Parts: sequence; C-alpha cells; structure tokens
Amino acid sequence: MSRCILKTEGIRKNFGGVVAVKDFSFEIDEGQIIAIIGPNGAGKTTIFNLVSKIYELDAGKISLCGADITKKSQIEVARMGISRTFQNARLFTGLSVLDNVRVALDFAGKYSLIEAMLLLPRRWKTERETTRRAMDCLELLNLDRYAGQRPANLPYGIQRRVEIARALVSNPKVLMLDEPAAGLNPEELFQLMDFLREIRAKYPQLAMLIIEHRMDLVMSISDYIYVQDFGETIAQGVACEIQNDPLVLKAYLGEEE
Repeated sequence: MSRCILKTEGIRKNFGGVVAVKDFSFEIDEGQIIAIIGPNGAGKTTIFNLVSKIYELDAGKISLCGADITKKSQIEVARMGISRTFQNARLFTGLSVLDNVRVALDFAGKYSLIEAMLLLPRRWKTERETTRRAMDCLELLNLDRYAGQRPANLPYGIQRRVEIARALVSNPKVLMLDEPAAGLNPEELFQLMDFLREIRAKYPQLAMLIIEHRMDLVMSISDYIYVQDFGETIAQGVACEIQNDPLVLKAYLGEEE
C-alpha cells in the first residue's frame, strides 16, 4: 500500500488584500502524479512556492512523510526530499550539461573550506562521487550523450529535460514541475510526455506534482487533478471527471454551464 508523502492542510497566502491561495488541502502518495491546473492568476505557482518554502504560509500546515515542515527553510525541505523546477529553464549557460546536474549535489559536499582550498583528498573524493552520481542520472534518463555540451547549444526540449534531471539527481521524494511544457512545440511536448512516463517507470516511489496549462499532457499522465480559480479549489478528481465538470468548463476552458 502506498504511503502519503506530502500533505497540505488549509494552507493560505495573502498578498495585501488579495487572497492568492485560500485553504488549499491535498495529499500525494508515493508513485503518484498529481496536477494542479487553472487559469492565470489562479494561485498555482503560489502553492508551489509555499510548499517549496519560497513563501511563508499565512495559515495552514505542510507535512512531508509525516513530519511537519511548515516552519522549515528552503534548504531544509530540499534536503528532506522536495525538489522543483521553474516555469522558465534556469540552466547555467556557461557550464556543461554534466556540471549543471552536478550543481544540485553541492549541498552534499563533505569537505571543509580549508580542504577545498588546499585541494586535499576528501575534496577530490567528493568531487568524483558527485560526478559519478550526476552521470548515472543522465545515463538513466538517456541524456548522457549531451553531458559535455553547453545547454545553449541544445534544443529547448532537451534543456527542459536536463533541468528535470538536475532536480532528480538528489533522489527526492517529491518532484515538483512548474509548467514543464512551457515553450515546447507539439513534437517536443510528446517527447516530454514520454520522458515523464520513463521517470515514473525508473523512479517508482517518486511522487510528482505538476502545474501545467497543456491539457493533453495533464490528462494523459495525471492520476488526480486539482483545479484552482482565484485562489480556491473549484474541482478535484480524475481526468474524466475534470473534463466534464461544468465549473471547470466555465472557469478554465471558457465555456458556459
């Protein structure tokens, strides 16, 4: 039986007099893919920023594997197993693909500043280990052919996959993808859908939380969907339920009830 990995209880965020997120509650189990959809301004990215601790809650509670992380910092929740991407690809253009993935393991360094400055053995041992882990991740995701290339020289669809690999290399419990299909053409979108299915097969215990506007992606890979509008949850359910919900058709798809 799958266990609950991430849970929010009545989380809320106000910006001045605007309620960006109002009492949002959800649960995601290991191996599950959950999508949060809604029109622009619905509060989706704010939810991501609350869970990943970029923003502080005004009210509510967040739990990871049963532990209360409401007051934890960004670094603490990342170390505990929450990893995310952003709406725009944020790769270091001056680094290779391999080094971009290695960057995500910097927090795991086990050498001191003095050992780094003096190039002592423990520094080199740690560097070799992070390189091996980064390369293993790229190989697992069939991206190793790009390891020595610069991101700017790659198609945008590959850049998005490299960013996801960087989020995966630390073996998170929860992978949060903020509009992973943004800017992709139809062919790249189908490749991304296959890529996410591969991740699910290769990381069977990984929980994935996705914000996305591309409904073909959402409906094809999500186990459960939450629909937000003006900070509130107006519907939730499996894909076929969401597609036929009159509130969703009116608020998100622009159709009348």
